[in-house]
Amino acid sequence: MHRKRRIVNLKIMHDVYKNRLLSYGRCMDSPFSMQICGRIYNPESWTRYQFYLTNRIHYVISGTVYYKKIRKLKPGYVYIFPANPDFNVTQDPADPVDHIYFDFLSYEKLFIDDFIEIDASSVPGVKPLLESAGEAFSTREARNHLGPVYFDILISLLHDYMPAHTYHSPVTQSAIRCIHENRVSDLTVREIAERISVNEDHLIRCFRRDTGFTPHRYIALYKTDIATSMISRGATMKETADKLGFSSVSAFSTFYKTMRRVPPSNIKTM
Repeated sequence: MHRKRRIVNLKIMHDVYKNRLLSYGRCMDSPFSMQICGRIYNPESWTRYQFYLTNRIHYVISGTVYYKKIRKLKPGYVYIFPANPDFNVTQDPADPVDHIYFDFLSYEKLFIDDFIEIDASSVPGVKPLLESAGEAFSTREARNHLGPVYFDILISLLHDYMPAHTYHSPVTQSAIRCIHENRVSDLTVREIAERISVNEDHLIRCFRRDTGFTPHRYIALYKTDIATSMISRGATMKETADKLGFSSVSAFSTFYKTMRRVPPSNIKTM
């Protein structure tokens, strides 16, 4: 009975925030899609894993933390970090950090040189939204139900701080959107070309010119980012392998080790 009541309460909150999102006037065709979110105190492993395609939003609640060991991140501030495999943050063991995070993808290019720092209290609605999210993210169930809605509202509020532009080629733009909006386990370069109605060779040429990657390489990086994120947040190897469409845990482990030069079993849960 208690579990059923909790699920009902979560659904009510979900509907409330959906209505609030619509009142903010968010475009339903947003280029941003949340990958995973949560709240963590004293994270052990949040800086150890490279993400090539995943962008990050961090809201520091408390604690002492440094970006690239130089720039101190301030409590009460929101930080937007574009995808960067060299991303690195370090906390002071004597003053562990408590923070809310949203990892997300974009089928448009996020034009941020290093990071953006925003005082949460300076943007109407952001601070109370994040305080509410901090309370709501106490369980995986709550994160799964409410996380995407919190993310959509946050993105709508921070829209002016997130300069994103389309890639040069409409072909590349359509291909990346196709990758992000479909089951990654089912995607092949040929299927992407068919879905966006272009020749496969033309797709590869446009994609490489605009992103520096072939579509096949992009999909592999995309899968690796998802795997790293899932395992570091508590997913099992089997759950991750199934999600990404691998026939076995062994096949997934071989793929991951090829991409990152370490086995996925080395990933520690945050």
